[in-house]
Amino acid sequence: MALPLPLIDAMELAEIRRQREALRRKLRLGGVDARTRIRREQELARLTALQMTIERRLDIGRTS
Repeated sequence: MALPLPLIDAMELAEIRRQREALRRKLRLGGVDARTRIRREQELARLTALQMTIERRLDIGRTS
């Protein structure tokens, strides 16, 4: 059974996931210069860290 999330955190988490997926799609397509690719990779890493922080705060994905 899914746990109900606080509304603000759930909305923020959904937005971060959407942004990460869009960046992953852009990175997969390629066709940009190295500077743009590096910037996108850095933004993806920042969003991933932010997502992990929110999930840890909400205890999502804990296996034990």
